[in-house]
Amino acid sequence: MILKPVVTLAFITALAAPALAQTSVVCDEASIMRAEQQIAQINDGAKKIESAKELTMAKDAMTANDLEKCKSHLDNAIKGMDAM
Repeated sequence: MILKPVVTLAFITALAAPALAQTSVVCDEASIMRAEQQIAQINDGAKKIESAKELTMAKDAMTANDLEKCKSHLDNAIKGMDAM
């Protein structure tokens, strides 16, 4: 009897985790500057170029007051530092 609610709760939690993870990126000057500093320390040229491109797009989106787009690009820049 208790197994069904536990399985349902686990399923809902698994679906909600990616959505919650996306909200952790904040698009503000401090985050942009922190990402710039981290990108400057990247040794891998391909990672550095991709992250810098994403950061530029994040800055452009922030200037245009499109915070969702800014968050997306900033998140991609941060993820790009570790990817590849």
